[in-house]
Amino acid sequence: MAWSSSRRKERFDPSWPRTRQMILERDGWRCQWPVKDEFGVESKCLAPSNEVDHKERAENGMPDDDSPENLWALCHWHHSYKTELESADARAKYRERRKEKRWYSHPAFL
Repeated sequence: MAWSSSRRKERFDPSWPRTRQMILERDGWRCQWPVKDEFGVESKCLAPSNEVDHKERAENGMPDDDSPENLWALCHWHHSYKTELESADARAKYRERRKEKRWYSHPAFL
């Protein structure tokens, strides 16, 4: 499995299971991802949810903000979608950093 070697769980607060349960109950076990209908009216997905995610992710090794205001219940599909968006963003930033480093490390610029 792709996440089998992940050290992500090491960053969880020991009270994470209780926090997770609290967020799922607060959100009624329904996905809170914002969606728009064909008329442009905003609402929430409201599909059954069993995953909790951070609205704003931590940057540069900073600890996650596990406050209830920064957590929401998401269905599996929207959690995967959000994770893929964040992953693509991180890859693009890394690609830019690598490109800049390669550009300035060229012998003509030393």
